[in-house]
Amino acid sequence: MSFSTCRLTLVFLVTFLAGCSIKPNSPPAADILPATERQQQLTAMQQFTVQASMGIRSPAESVSGSLRWQQVDHTTYQARLANMLGISLFELSQKPESTELLLRGERYQAADISSLLWQLAGWSVPLHDMPLWLRGLPGSSATDLKYDRAGRLVSFSLLDSTGIRWQLSYNSFFDDALSLPKQLQLQSDDTQIRIVIRSWQR
Repeated sequence: MSFSTCRLTLVFLVTFLAGCSIKPNSPPAADILPATERQQQLTAMQQFTVQASMGIRSPAESVSGSLRWQQVDHTTYQARLANMLGISLFELSQKPESTELLLRGERYQAADISSLLWQLAGWSVPLHDMPLWLRGLPGSSATDLKYDRAGRLVSFSLLDSTGIRWQLSYNSFFDDALSLPKQLQLQSDDTQIRIVIRSWQR
C-alpha cells in the first residue's frame, strides 16, 4: 500500500470516527401506558401547569400569545394569556365560590365566563371542560369520540355553555408514558383556536 493510499485511509477513518462521536444518541420512545391505565392516570391528574402558545382567530379579531394554565384541583384554576410583549390579554380565576375575568384592565365576575368572553371580546373558548380536554379527556358534552390504535382520544365534538359546537382535534402528543397532548385545534363555525403546548408540569 502506497503512502498516499495510507494517508487517505487514515483521513477517512478519523473523519468517520469523529462523525460517530458527535452524532447524538436518540432516546428510545417511551412506551405508552395501556389505554385504561392511561385514562385512569389522566383522570387522577388534578394538579398541573401548562405553558403553551395559543392563537384565536374569529370574525371579531385575531389574538395570539403565551398561555399559562395552572390547575390547582378539579374546581380551581388560574389562567393567563399574554401577547409577545408580555401584556395580559385576559386573566381567569376559577374558584368554587367565584369566577373572575380580567379583560382590558377591567375585572368582571360571572357564573359563565365563556358567555362573558363572547359578550365582551366577540370570541369565546369552551372553558367549562378545558381542564379535561387539555389532558386529552372528553367532557360530559362530548360526542363523536375517535381514538387511535394506542387508545388516545384524537378528536371529538363538544357543546359549550354558549351553545357553540366545537370540533376538537389532537394533532400530536408528547413522547411519554401518558402521551399528553402537544398540539390541539378547536374549530367552530366561525372561530379557530390553536394551542401548542410547550411544557407540562405535574
